[in-house]
Amino acid sequence: MREVAEVLAERGALTPAKILPELRTWTVRGAALRRAPLTAAVLRKKMDVRVSFGRYFEHRDEGRYSRRAG
Repeated sequence: MREVAEVLAERGALTPAKILPELRTWTVRGAALRRAPLTAAVLRKKMDVRVSFGRYFEHRDEGRYSRRAG
């Protein structure tokens, strides 16, 4: 999630589908080796958990997420 936060800091609010290509290859491959493939749906679910706890991310319009300030 730290890597996702870095991408959002650089590029602004994005959808999970647009975040995935920005992640390092070994991040995506590591997720597939440990549990399940990292897809846009899985990334959205993980980000929604962080949003519900008020950590790292905020919801924006049209399914986009941005990095939470502070």
